[in-house]
Amino acid sequence: MAFAEGALDALKVAFQEGARSLVLLSPVLFRDALLSARLGALRFGLERGGVEGFARVGRALFFGALSAGSEEVYEAWKEGLSEAGLWRWLGRLEALADERRWLRGTAARVLVVQGALDAFTPPLHGAKVADFAKGEALRFVVDEAGHLVPWEAQEEVRDLVADFLLGEGFRPLPGGLAL
Repeated sequence: MAFAEGALDALKVAFQEGARSLVLLSPVLFRDALLSARLGALRFGLERGGVEGFARVGRALFFGALSAGSEEVYEAWKEGLSEAGLWRWLGRLEALADERRWLRGTAARVLVVQGALDAFTPPLHGAKVADFAKGEALRFVVDEAGHLVPWEAQEEVRDLVADFLLGEGFRPLPGGLAL
């Protein structure tokens, strides 16, 4: 299981180890013009206001309706940020190529879960990831959640992952969706 930019590392391991299943939460596997613009906004926030500036911009991009108004959640997220870590994170994502090709190198079943209100990597990103998979790929979009879907909808995500790994309740539909 991997979150956001960790999806690339998980795909590489899945390829090398012959994984049978892979769960990607809000995957970031390619950079398009819109993601580049969002990264530019986050960079601007970090340059002008340090961690606080980054967090103010990030709040609009990462949080969905389930947590956007919660000062407690926002402060807990912001507390885990460091300026050095944010610069490394931005550099890694700004250098990101189209890494979906790793999906072609594994026949693993893939589950993609995203928040419907993910402004950082909108559901279209998840659809493009699922469409690129060589093996069976299923995609779920969680209402009211944003990029931080594993934290915003913990129970729903946990249930989706458990059902996927157990092979229960999933019937593939065209377009990488499932019932």
